[in-house]
Amino acid sequence: MLPRLLLILTLAVAAAKAQEASPAADTAPRLRCSVLPLSPLYELNTPVRVRFAIHNDSDAPVEIPGASGPDGVGLPGVMIFGSTESPALMLTLDGETQALSAPGRPAGESLRLAPGGVLAQEVDLRSVGSVLRYPGLYRLQWTPMGGQAGSATVEFRVESRKEAIIVTDLGNITVDLAYDTAPNNVANFLDLARSSFYNGRTFHRVIANFIAQGGCPLGTGHGMRPDGRTIAAELSAQPIEIGTVLMAHRDGDPNSASCQFFVALARLPALDGKYTIIGRATDEISLRTLAKLSQTVTDRQDKPKRSVIIRSVSLVDPERRPVRAAAPAP
Repeated sequence: MLPRLLLILTLAVAAAKAQEASPAADTAPRLRCSVLPLSPLYELNTPVRVRFAIHNDSDAPVEIPGASGPDGVGLPGVMIFGSTESPALMLTLDGETQALSAPGRPAGESLRLAPGGVLAQEVDLRSVGSVLRYPGLYRLQWTPMGGQAGSATVEFRVESRKEAIIVTDLGNITVDLAYDTAPNNVANFLDLARSSFYNGRTFHRVIANFIAQGGCPLGTGHGMRPDGRTIAAELSAQPIEIGTVLMAHRDGDPNSASCQFFVALARLPALDGKYTIIGRATDEISLRTLAKLSQTVTDRQDKPKRSVIIRSVSLVDPERRPVRAAAPAP
């Protein structure tokens, strides 16, 4: 009887200790930081706006020191950039890392951040000295509050606008990319082009006076990016005309764009607003190539009987066309 009583007492003591520790663990403040570029692509010499945020992921309020002040609530500069002795924001390009610092709103009084609350601020990184002067893929790491809210890392690209030249067996298609209306889908297409993903792919589906579809790694229309990532739709009201380049997606799911794209071979009003437009090909050479594509002989599954291969997708600076002066009035 005595051993059984000792066992019961031992279990009771262990349960009491666990109960004492549990509330502290459950209600302990859990802060998390996040960084969100407002675009995956930024043009040279244009604002690079980034959103910094502190999240309270716990069930208890948390005191955020220096988060309030006379000009309202938000993250002060010292929390975003840190100090000279302890920088919080690091920027890397081509393997070289530098700490970012900038004058900002001084820290104010503490702010109580409610459970599930978020404290955020948008910053134009171009306002920070002479950074972001060069084109390339940038890596931004933020470790605020001495690491109390963890660390967050993002990447974004800064470069001049590019045109994509799709080189095929039937000729070239030069695409003016839709940076402004579909930045995420354009960034996806650019990444794939830079990695030579499209080299050697085919236009596996061609329907005369309708569309030519390509970019599938399987050549069947069922292939995706190697990492399986999909891109959400960025739809617009722009009309789909001959030469419009759109991202393909799974039936009924416009947010499933991956690597496949198609080019309109005619005006297609039935597709307006249903697919993400990533660019347009309107020059004379491109239109001649599209006319040849439209004449391609296919089988009953709309697959060309003779493969139409995408030799490469090159990214080039847009051609600077001379502006013709207006004729003088008579």
